[in-house]
Amino acid sequence: MVHTDRYQSKKEAAMGWFDWIGRLMGGKAATGGGHAASAAPAPPAATSEDWQALCTAVGEALALDDVDGLWDEVHQALTQPQQYYNRFADDLPNRGIDAPEHVTPWLALVDGLQRRDQNFELDWKLDMGDAIWALRALKTVQQHAVPLEPLAGSKALSHDALLEAGDYLRTRGLSLVSFDIESDSYPLSVLETSAVAPLQALAKRVGSKVVDLAN
Repeated sequence: MVHTDRYQSKKEAAMGWFDWIGRLMGGKAATGGGHAASAAPAPPAATSEDWQALCTAVGEALALDDVDGLWDEVHQALTQPQQYYNRFADDLPNRGIDAPEHVTPWLALVDGLQRRDQNFELDWKLDMGDAIWALRALKTVQQHAVPLEPLAGSKALSHDALLEAGDYLRTRGLSLVSFDIESDSYPLSVLETSAVAPLQALAKRVGSKVVDLAN
């Protein structure tokens, strides 16, 4: 007998985003029997409210001073890509964006965090020295006064170096995450470990991914 997961969601008018995350993470899949598996329904398209919930969660997780400013940039990319493109025309070519139709709210979120020193992007060809350099640039690491000297002797490279750094940060209640942009680079942020799962749920809701870098 083949079982298929069927997910059900229900919109409620005044639901706070914390309640919504709880539903995402706590809902149980129903199962049913049959001789052939039926195709799972496509998830509903992300809404402006989904993106705002994500921005709010990111802002709180990283203690941003201007969450509203971050949301303004993401919302503009979502609803007025031409205006966003004009606004950041000097920076977007470095991202490979050469036309308004290439603007996405996810990249606007990542770039917004980088402008606020809460995300640092590293090429995949990195060593532990590069990882330490990136970590030192992040406000969360500075605010928690995380000593990075224990990592200095590591010879790990690329993804292995990030996993080692992530394991070390876990011992201090923090997590190293990458906001996946489907490229050969790692846009890195550090946040409290308890905030990772809610952010991953919200990122999944908008069709993106926050990767927890740890073994």
